[in-house]
Amino acid sequence: MRIDGRRVVLRDWRAADLAAHREWLRPGHEWQRWDAPYYGPPSPGDADGAVEHLRREIAAGDWPTPRRRLAIADPSTDGYLGLVSWYWESEPSDWRRVGIVLHDPATWSGGLGTEALTLWTTYLFATTGAHRLDFATWSGNERMCRLGRTLGWTEEARFRDAREVRGERYDSVVYGVLRKEWRGPGASGSRPGPIDTPGSPVPPRLPKAEEQDGRAHDGQPEARGRQQPSQRSESESRGAR
Repeated sequence: MRIDGRRVVLRDWRAADLAAHREWLRPGHEWQRWDAPYYGPPSPGDADGAVEHLRREIAAGDWPTPRRRLAIADPSTDGYLGLVSWYWESEPSDWRRVGIVLHDPATWSGGLGTEALTLWTTYLFATTGAHRLDFATWSGNERMCRLGRTLGWTEEARFRDAREVRGERYDSVVYGVLRKEWRGPGASGSRPGPIDTPGSPVPPRLPKAEEQDGRAHDGQPEARGRQQPSQRSESESRGAR
């Protein structure tokens, strides 16, 4: 599957992505300072296990609809840049929490994150019956908070002084959007037809506010323990699975 935008592509994972993905999971990278840093980086064993899990999924090629995660790639080179993901916050009520991460600080400008989350949100509303989507982050990750505001998501919750990062206290923040509120490309109040097929990309038109940022990477799930390290997408938003 492939969803084309102007600045990024969302696509299924490929074997060529795995070496770069594993390298970005190693401790010490700048993105880890912002993407749910209170969880700490994955252990080498967890990171290796996550990459091996991805390797088996790629080999099987039996991807679910909707996808649980997609790689973010450069539209010119098809090189791996990061990922988008979602996980269940509450399956009985179809409540999904999303995440996004762009690993390289050089990609934290120019609207890449804004476009990636726009395409991902539109895809999830198009291929599911979800009533709402949200992501969780912390107040110190100003880029992720700005991304939510740029796309018109609502700050729905703020838990004061709930996170401690590098000796300082920060709020835990949740941004959400309802299906009826979403104004991304191809959005409508009712569920549109599936777009989960090659050659049926989401139209690349974006909200005007997209120029304001794009450096998002808080896509990590609040309940990180539910997912493989490769899926951590801060939605608690560090970076997404």
